[in-house]
Amino acid sequence: MKKTYLIVLFIVAQVLMCACSQKKGGEAASGEADSTLVADTLAVERFNYVDSAKYAYLTIDIELPQAKDDVAETIRGYLLNLVGDRLSYVGSYESERSYPLYRGKSSEASEQLAYYFKETMRLLDRLSTNDINERIGYLEEDTTFTAEQRASIISDMPSWGYDYKLVKTADTLDYVVYLSQDYTFMGGAHGSVGGDGFITFDKKDGHVVNQFVDTTRVADMQPLFIAGLKEYYTEAGDESMTTAQLFERLQLPFDGPKNQIPLPAGLPCPTSEGLLFCYGQYEIACYADGMPAFVVPYDKITPFLSKDATQLLQSYLK
Repeated sequence: MKKTYLIVLFIVAQVLMCACSQKKGGEAASGEADSTLVADTLAVERFNYVDSAKYAYLTIDIELPQAKDDVAETIRGYLLNLVGDRLSYVGSYESERSYPLYRGKSSEASEQLAYYFKETMRLLDRLSTNDINERIGYLEEDTTFTAEQRASIISDMPSWGYDYKLVKTADTLDYVVYLSQDYTFMGGAHGSVGGDGFITFDKKDGHVVNQFVDTTRVADMQPLFIAGLKEYYTEAGDESMTTAQLFERLQLPFDGPKNQIPLPAGLPCPTSEGLLFCYGQYEIACYADGMPAFVVPYDKITPFLSKDATQLLQSYLK
């Protein structure tokens, strides 16, 4: 492996509002400035790791709250565990960890993250090398190629790549939001965006808001979803569309009610204007349509909010 670079620096992060990218092609979520209900920002410690092997590269960008009080310490512990769960499953298709969780004695985040970085890089190195060697083996057995053609194909084989980020995207008087997102490329036609999505913490005690809306009322929320998706496609460059045209374009799950848009797999994200709903790649649309996203204003989503969300967002619901 090439030399590993580790940068650990303390920063006071910018106050950001979570907003999914509405670009096509499955691009990752991004943030935009939010100056509404700004609190003293939750100071963070940032960890950046970059390394590469012969056929793979790895980048990790993580922001953890500085443990200055009980709330910050609770959030920090939750996020550190989240990192371990995310990275130890890289490359796993059998619902089994690719390597064990950290079992050392140190409680320092730097020690634990260094372990996950090292193990993830070793994993990518091994898997990518096995994959490339297998492809080379197939080429050598194929007599339809000349030696020059084989050499050209081998030189053009793409490297594997894995990018992971866990960053703060919003920090207000009432809540703080983190985005857990990764990009994985394993030599196929294109990479994929995944991760845990937006994670919202209540700043009173640091607990995670696990539900924002009443999941039994998805049918009643259909007009909001339809309006939001129409806006997404219009802003993405398409002309205005009818409801029928929208459903023709969407690729809805086969196991749900006909022409009913499901809730996203990831939780909504609170913003100053309303709840942001963001769908993953292929969740309801083709890859070229990106990650459909829209914001439902609070005055429209309020009747569907969970009790926990209603208490968290009181400042926005007045």
